[in-house]
Amino acid sequence: MVDSLNPTSQFHPYQPMDDVPQSERMVKKLGSADVSESLGKLRSYARANPWKVLGGLAAVVIGLGLLRKRSM
Repeated sequence: MVDSLNPTSQFHPYQPMDDVPQSERMVKKLGSADVSESLGKLRSYARANPWKVLGGLAAVVIGLGLLRKRSM
């Protein structure tokens, strides 16, 4: 199949005609509100599942210990 569309065209046939081009869309910037919201979600998960978090930390520490012994 050969694509016979103009490569400089900003819209593809399957996009709606009122769609905004990618270059003109608002870019979501990472702000302090986004970071604090993410940390809040992590804290609430850690409060709800303390043993999962502790087990994950233990696995990381054990893995790092094994890697350290291997490299020496």
